[in-house]
Amino acid sequence: MSSLSEREMRKKIDEEILNASPEFLQIIQKFDHENQLNYSTIYEIYSTILNSKKIVSPKSKSK
Repeated sequence: MSSLSEREMRKKIDEEILNASPEFLQIIQKFDHENQLNYSTIYEIYSTILNSKKIVSPKSKSK
């Protein structure tokens, strides 16, 4: 069972992905495709992207 803080983190990531720029979504899609056989979750992929690509911002889509 997930802890409250883990659920909050996942909710935050969900919101950031929903509001992400098209460029950032393409990066997520690329990492997802490359890691499908590893059974990585979207949260693991998202974390990997943020840790490896400091210059990419998930929040550049206008609301």
